Amino acid sequence: MSTYKTYISYVIQKEGQHAHGFEIADLALPKYSFYLDNSSQQVVKWAEEKQQKLSSDEKIVILNFFNVDRKSVV
Repeated sequence: MSTYKTYISYVIQKEGQHAHGFEIADLALPKYSFYLDNSSQQVVKWAEEKQQKLSSDEKIVILNFFNVDRKSVV
């Protein structure tokens, strides 16, 4: 399995406010997948986990993401 450093740009929305942010996340991506873009499924999981940590009146919106580095784990 390989891990990818993925740049994720997002906005945290709250009533009448918003805050831009980014994170470089280490995502474990399978060597083979049924999806054309493996990383999109991992970013959705990452966003769901991040959303759970926010308060009930906040919402995360993913703006952009891309892989910046790949490391093979044998």
